Parts: sequence; structure tokens; C-alpha cells
Amino acid sequence: MKKTIFTIAIAIAALCATSCEGFLTKVPETQLSPESFFRTEAELRLFTNSFYSTILPNPASAAAAEQVADDHISTSLSAIQKGTRLPSSKWWNGSFDVLRKINYFLENNTRCEDLAVREKYNGVAYFFRAYFYYEMVRQFGDMPYYDRVVGSADTELLNKPRDNRSYVMYMVLKDLDKAAERLPEAWGAEDPYRVTKDAALALKSRVALFEGTFLKYHAGSEYVKETPTVEGETLTSEWFLQQAASAAEQVIGKHSLYKGNTMKLEKNGAPYREFFILEDADKSENILAIRYNAAIPVRHGIQFDYKNARHSATQRFVNHYLLSDGKSITTKANWQNLDYKETFTGRDPRLTQTLQGPTYVAAAETAHEVLSWERTLTGYRIIKFISDSSHEGATTSATDWPVIRYAEVLLNYAEARAELGILSADDIAKTIDVIRDRVGMKKMSTVPSETDALMQEYYPNAKGSQLAAILEVRRERTVELFSEGFRQWDLIRWAEGKWMCPAANQGYQGIYIGTVGEFDLDGDGAKDVLFYNKGAKPATIDKAIAATAQIEIGGNFTLKDGRLTYFAAEKYAWDDKCDYLWPIPADQRTATHGALTQNPGWDDGLSF
Repeated sequence: MKKTIFTIAIAIAALCATSCEGFLTKVPETQLSPESFFRTEAELRLFTNSFYSTILPNPASAAAAEQVADDHISTSLSAIQKGTRLPSSKWWNGSFDVLRKINYFLENNTRCEDLAVREKYNGVAYFFRAYFYYEMVRQFGDMPYYDRVVGSADTELLNKPRDNRSYVMYMVLKDLDKAAERLPEAWGAEDPYRVTKDAALALKSRVALFEGTFLKYHAGSEYVKETPTVEGETLTSEWFLQQAASAAEQVIGKHSLYKGNTMKLEKNGAPYREFFILEDADKSENILAIRYNAAIPVRHGIQFDYKNARHSATQRFVNHYLLSDGKSITTKANWQNLDYKETFTGRDPRLTQTLQGPTYVAAAETAHEVLSWERTLTGYRIIKFISDSSHEGATTSATDWPVIRYAEVLLNYAEARAELGILSADDIAKTIDVIRDRVGMKKMSTVPSETDALMQEYYPNAKGSQLAAILEVRRERTVELFSEGFRQWDLIRWAEGKWMCPAANQGYQGIYIGTVGEFDLDGDGAKDVLFYNKGAKPATIDKAIAATAQIEIGGNFTLKDGRLTYFAAEKYAWDDKCDYLWPIPADQRTATHGALTQNPGWDDGLSF
């Protein structure tokens, strides 16, 4: 079934005023001339600074911390979860403005006579052009590729058709190679807030892994129509996966994971939890971060958003965590009906450093904090990124945001090798086991050979000669990179998109309560929550239960097999034929007289 897009001819005509010709050809708004600018390092730096703020994600964006998928939800479902995506020229046009500025810089900075300085900032530009096109391809697929400023008279280029997605990704990898050659190993006091050689290699591993797995798991679909050969390289899934592993390997060993315990969050330390609430980014693990500072002030509102939108993890996500002995949760007796307290007992330490457990103590506090139902929809409250109470106001948080961290690079390497069928015990020792060691979790040590039935149920499309290893790496990635902006895109590249939609899960499940009643979830001897059926609220309620902890079952909250469930009434079902890509904006198709074809399964009402 095709997605139908309602198009109004008059609106299209109006939007054409900001068509691709406009955003590819207009002079930069600063009206700078290469004859009067680009002479010194300060001027090159000033011009390229804008790339950081306009291209990198931020904690409040849908591409970062607030991204919801199958692992966590908020009070609002995203357009991809509800099936309400429509063409939008706003995002497309704004993005191409940035591309124009990057290409303008690369073409016009030769007035700077210091070649070393010029090349360093060219490296910055190549990095961000690569980042731009990576984000465009993963959202729209085939894209027209421009590596030069297009003049208003160059109608052939302005109306060029879309280039094959793998060709564009090949060009992205070439840009990242150029960036790695030109960027410094470090910037000194500005690390890790500026792009470096390792940032380029790390991003290359991310891009190549995305394309390699997308091609593998969407082979034979409308999304992958051909395998181009460029400069003697046939751009297969295997080629991209090899590029991912190679790029990651060049970074491995040059960084380390944060293991500090300066905040004393837990008796024996909680380095994973602490890393994400550091006021100043750790330079060893953060390969690239965004700096926030209360004194400037440049701050974000991640903690405010998590509280007010009640961001909550799902049972599906919690089930990814292994027991502390390294075994699957399915090996524990009565595992499907574990109560809140038992769910957190004897698990991978990252569970209680990511979600609020029964013994949770907030940062800068000493007393156990009872689970607040004003902050959760499932009973699994997210505490990752949650600092002390001074960060709870809108835009009051100054914790730095990780864009690329070392743990991701380790996971990229392990996944690429597993997908290629060549993951070894040595690979595991320098990747998965390093990540687990940070929190004292039992090591994997050997290449898994027995497939975990629960992981296979969660990822039914996974395939390969090392299937068991692929699934275990996915488990590790899900746990380690939770709520950092990866999950939606991981499900898309793995062809597992349907799990983002409520219909596939019959709503998003949370803690197990069995039936309605009053509960002492954390086992401290005091009742802390009441669940009651709609229209049957008890006349007498334990005095320890706050009004905000009295949850009505029968509206948005329901019970499914004894589990608290949210959004169960939402019925949108994922459509494999169109939902893996966003539609091409209709105004851009009109402006190019149909040269930009529409993505599979979308009908925008145009007759091109």
C-alpha cells in the first residue's frame, strides 16, 4: 500500500521560491568575499565554527537524547512511530544551506598563505560535509551529490537526478579519509570539542557500518536497486563492512573508557553513570563532544525534558541486560514475572546505572529516592544523563554531550567483524570485554556459538555465519549506547523497524505488577504506588502513597499479562515497503521538474 501525501498546488508554488536553486546558489549571508576574508587562521576558524553548531546533534534534538524507538518512550510518539511523516522542505533547505557554505569554504580559502593552516581547516570542512551527507542518506536514501558551489546558471546540476546512495556514501568515506589526513591528532586545551583525526576515523566506522548493514539487510528490496562500481571498487555490503572495521581498528588502543568515581554515586563507584553527568567531558573516552558551560551561559535541557516528557525505558530494553554471571535473563526462574525489585537484582551493573533501581540515590543526595510516577510511564525511569536537582529547570544543564565516544568505536569494530563472519576471541578481548570491564561485568571472552532465543526473537532478520555473535554484539550495543541517538537508526539498518511501532509490541510494556493494588516496589517497607481499575479507585488508600503515585488502569495505562503497558491503543503498523526512508520533499521534486524521484511506496500526488 502506498503512502499518500496530500499536496496543494498553490503551496508547492510558494515553496519553490526556496527551491534547490536558491539554497545551492545564494551567496553566504555574511556576504564575505574570498578577496577580503580567509586570510588568517582566525578567519578560517571563525567561518568553520558554524559547522559545529549547525550540523552536530544536541541533547534536545530528535537525533540525540530524546529519540524514542522500541527501547524507550515518552509522552508523545514520534512521526515514524505513528506513521504521520510528510514531505517537509524546511529541514531539507536548511541543510543544503550548510552544504553550500562548506563547499564555498573549500573553494575560496586559498587567500590564506599558510598551507598547513589551510589544510587543517579543510579537514574540518571535509569532516562536516561527510557528516551532512551521511545524515541525508540515512534519512532519504539516494541523494544528489554536490562537491562544489553550484551557480544559478548551472541548470544541469541544479536539476540533476539523485545519485545512488552507495555512491554518495563512498564519497562520504573519501571525505573522511581527506579529513583524517589533514586534521590534527589533538587541539590541546580544546579537546575533545574540535574534530580530530580520530573523530574522522570514528565517524568513518559509523558511516561504513550503517551502509554495510543497510545493504545486507535490505538486499533485494526497493531500497537497494544496484551495486555501483566506483574507481575500481564494487560497493557491496562486504566492502563497506571492511571499511568500518579498518577505520575503527585505527582508533582502537588510542583511547580508554572513563572509570572515575569522583562523585561517589554508589559505594563501589558507578563510572558508567558518572561519565554521562560530568560537567566537563572526559578527554580519554570522548572523541568528540559538545561543550556546555553555565558561566557563558550555554546550557541544555535534557534533564528537564526527561522529567517533563516522562522518558521511560521498556521491558523489551530491560530484557537485553544479562545476569551478572553473563547468562541471559531467560535462565532465571520465573523471569517473565519478576517484580520491580527482583528485576534489578543480580544484573549487569549498567542496568542500575541507566535506570532507577530499588536502591537509587540521586546525585548529590544521600537518601534513597522513591520512584516518582511523575517521571515515568513504565516504571523504568531513565537516570542516564540525570545530574543533581540544579539541572532540572529548562536549559539549566551544563553537562557536556558526547557526539562520538570510544565505546561506540569498539562496538562498531566488533559488529562489522561479526557481520563479516570473522569476529575472533582477540577481537572480543579488545572491544566487548573492555566495555564490560569498566563496570565489573563478566567478560564474554569467547566467540558465542549458541544463539540466544530471546535475542533471535527480538531480531528475527539477523543472519550470517556468526549469527550468535551478531546477536550478542547487538545486545551489547543496545545496552551500552542506550538513549544516545542510535537506536532508531540501528533498527532501520537492521531491517527491524517495525519494533518502533506500538502495534508490533501491542503497546510498550513496563514493570510486572500482576494485578491492581497497592505496592511496595522497592521493598523498603512502605507502600509507594497504587494501581486501580478505571472507575474503581479504593475509598481508603495507604497514607504513604502520594496522589501522583495513584495510577488508573484503563486509559493510556493498561495491563497486559500483568505488565504495565502504555500506548496499547495505538494501531499504526510498520510498512516495510516505504517506512525505511522518509519521502522526498514535494516542493523539491517540483522545482527539479521531477528529476528528483520519490522514494518507494510514497505517493506525493505529482505526475512526474
